[in-house]
Amino acid sequence: MNATGALFDAGELIGQPRRRSASVKVKVSDDKVTGVGGVALWGPMLDNLNLVGVADGRRLRPIGPGGYTGGECYRALVEILLAGGDFLSDRSLLDGPTQQLRGAHVLPSHATMFRFCGGADFGRVQKAAAVNRTMLARAWASGAGPSGGMVTVDPDATLVDTYGPDKEGSKFSYRGEVGLSPLIGVCGETGDVLAIRARSGNAHPGRDNAGFIRECVSAIPGPVRETTNLWVRVDSAGYQHAVFDTVEALGGVFSVTAPQRSNVKAKVRALATNPDTQWVPALAGEAKRGSEVAETPFVMGQGKTRRMLRMIVRRQRTSAGDQLSFDDLDGWRFHAIVTNLPALFAPPAEVEAHHRLRGGIPEDTIRQLKEDFGLIHAPVKNFFGNWLWWHASVLAHNTARWVRHLGLPPTFKRCRGKRLRLAFFNVAARVVNHAGGLELRLPRSHAWADAFIEALTRIRALPAFA
Repeated sequence: MNATGALFDAGELIGQPRRRSASVKVKVSDDKVTGVGGVALWGPMLDNLNLVGVADGRRLRPIGPGGYTGGECYRALVEILLAGGDFLSDRSLLDGPTQQLRGAHVLPSHATMFRFCGGADFGRVQKAAAVNRTMLARAWASGAGPSGGMVTVDPDATLVDTYGPDKEGSKFSYRGEVGLSPLIGVCGETGDVLAIRARSGNAHPGRDNAGFIRECVSAIPGPVRETTNLWVRVDSAGYQHAVFDTVEALGGVFSVTAPQRSNVKAKVRALATNPDTQWVPALAGEAKRGSEVAETPFVMGQGKTRRMLRMIVRRQRTSAGDQLSFDDLDGWRFHAIVTNLPALFAPPAEVEAHHRLRGGIPEDTIRQLKEDFGLIHAPVKNFFGNWLWWHASVLAHNTARWVRHLGLPPTFKRCRGKRLRLAFFNVAARVVNHAGGLELRLPRSHAWADAFIEALTRIRALPAFA
């Protein structure tokens, strides 16, 4: 019988609800239970890669007697983000019985983690970037790298909104929002993040794309780079001579979205209105929409900067309800890219289809970084501290991918962070000391309990690096 009365008349009152949940008695027990059983999966992965040892070798943080090392602080940051944390205070996810699963790895206090990020400078950020590159090389050497003969680099800018006063670098962006605008480089075949560069919110999307492309390519392990071809895909922000020169100097090819400039529009219109233009069906998803592809030579620049490129144009039929554009022509909409890839090696439809894949894995990676691995936040005022946090976010994202690829069933190869946590990472389990060892006892009703055990066996069998 409900004894509490209503504050005002909102309908008829009855003695008890007509349909009731189970009558549960809540008690407090001495059982040790963790809500983050996934520590048992990503822990051995980070152990085999030797994250703490590599970070300490880079002297990621100077310490006094008895202080926490940079490797211990950086690993704790990564694990907080893997557990679903968004802020430094979410270290509580790893506390209690969960800390037992971390073995000999210490868990720095919230204040220590804040000092680790808040006291960061450019040097510490660059050391963290070097640590991430080493982790990537070791993971790819363990079997998590691209399997084909091509490595595609996808650099892109995104916007991270900031909140609170005095965030360094926080500026109004071209969208009219206050935040930071980092550059993110993704491997198009795997979804691994190769590099991240923090920038102020008012940075132009194309600023120093060339230098960032070099940074991304330098993250590709040497043995992989020597045996694969390099393709750089960029949106219209990369339509600049510096980007083209850099890619060619690196021995790669590029495809870049052509901006809506007068010379580009004139070339597209000339191609579209020429009755001799040979249009061929587009590939993949655009084929079902009836899209077609054609190409034409395109001259960019004048004098010493003059460059001959291939312009590849895709046209697709507009349909009822589509947003109309001034550039539509006779019921067709046009999208143009430029490339230095010789026609002998790749027909226009194949080049256009590969460039269109920019909207797949790379865009999904950035979305996962922001929604699932803490990139959406800038937790400290220090510009370099937030950059350091984003490096940890990148490593957390990559580590989750390596766990999926090397340990989990095929259905989880490209799953989102939420599904991964519900099935494997944020699993409730008992932590039991038994026969001189530590056991993680999953509930028998858990749908993925057997897959969890199999994944742990696979991960433990991976190479261990010094």
